[in-house]
Amino acid sequence: MEESNHENEILPALSFSQESTNSNLQSPEPAKIQCLQCERVYQFPADKDDYLAHLFLEHRLVIADVEDIPLLEEYLIYWLREFTGHELEQYCTTMLLDQLPDGTPAKNERYYLLSDILPKDYELRHNLQKNHLERALAQHQFELTDRNFTKECLYCRDIITGLRSEFLEHLFNKHFLQLGKPENLVYIDELLAKVQSNLENLVCLYCEKVFKDRSTLKEHMRKKAHKRINPNNREYDRFFLLNYRNKKPHNKPPVGKRKTERRRKTQEETVAEVRSPELATSPDFEHHFPVRSQSDASDSDWSDWDEDMGKMSPFNCLYCKHREEKFDILKKHMLATHNVDFESALLGLNFYEKIKVVNYVRRQVCLMRCVTCNLRCEDEEKLLLHMEAEKHFGFGTKKQWDKPEYFFPTYEDDSLLCVLDDSPNDDMDDGVVRIISEDTMAQINKDAERLSLENFPYA
Repeated sequence: MEESNHENEILPALSFSQESTNSNLQSPEPAKIQCLQCERVYQFPADKDDYLAHLFLEHRLVIADVEDIPLLEEYLIYWLREFTGHELEQYCTTMLLDQLPDGTPAKNERYYLLSDILPKDYELRHNLQKNHLERALAQHQFELTDRNFTKECLYCRDIITGLRSEFLEHLFNKHFLQLGKPENLVYIDELLAKVQSNLENLVCLYCEKVFKDRSTLKEHMRKKAHKRINPNNREYDRFFLLNYRNKKPHNKPPVGKRKTERRRKTQEETVAEVRSPELATSPDFEHHFPVRSQSDASDSDWSDWDEDMGKMSPFNCLYCKHREEKFDILKKHMLATHNVDFESALLGLNFYEKIKVVNYVRRQVCLMRCVTCNLRCEDEEKLLLHMEAEKHFGFGTKKQWDKPEYFFPTYEDDSLLCVLDDSPNDDMDDGVVRIISEDTMAQINKDAERLSLENFPYA
């Protein structure tokens, strides 16, 4: 074990439900992309993560929503030309943070954010999205009509010639293998190559476990109904046309709300057309054509919220891998196993401070560091033994967790953040006025000001 006071590793986007996936499919044509600020060259797409890390560590440049940028290589080539002979400040948002890229404390360090706030960047992303979609649609149309396709079945020795849809139909009808409807798929040849590679390497398509022989694999997929691809594996996203639409619609209400508004408007129009003086006096009219009140209409807008709440992920312990479906049971686990009273320890903190505490502990444990003394351990088991022996289970000191970076979650699907109590006096009467401390608001504004725009050119 080693001890370090100010070492901060850069964490990728994490998820509790994330599973490691192996890709045996040949990647798209490799391309050599030069760094936007130096002459270093990276091989894409294999070195994409190294490229982005290099931009941050060496040049303090971050590309916003990089995972949503289609045709990333073309995007980088465009900005490589634009940055030639220009300073980053001309195109990027400037941010001031109180730390270096490696996490060492510092004062007013400049960082640069390249995002679609800039009209030129927004237009570029929009055009790349459009080109990406057009290429996929052209390929989709070709695959629907091309009759020169020939391939041996993945299961039997039958050779299917003609349309690709006939091959997919054969897989479903004869072997119950579900890859998707032809009208929803694109780049079918690559999809079939990936599926075939998995089967040849004895990897289950759904759970992605590896088996000792082909007969065991086939028996497993048959009994478990695993003759379908894993919907949580994002490597399959590029084979479905649905994923080529714009992922960030602007200035549009949520889909659920639009549907609710359409239903309400249609019902009101129907009632208006049918209603007449004679029908209005009928006792059965209101039964068959009830007119919804404004309160009912507003309640229906929360239907999507209730549906999402029902799909909440399990709650994960802050210190170990224990999981519970109910938050109250998880609190009992932390008290019994780690001697941490979650509610009492957070007593007196406001909502934003609680967010920082949870994100701080998550990050420390993820980096295998003690939350109290910052001691670095070799693995999770030794970390738990250390914190138990030294009685270091807890949330650390305010100096450790009260930093702006802990506003951001360590795990994307951390359900614990969804149940933090932002109003500890919920049992108060509705007539009681709640007052937010001016000191708290001043601190929040101060943190936000550190991340504010500075000298941003809009043209």
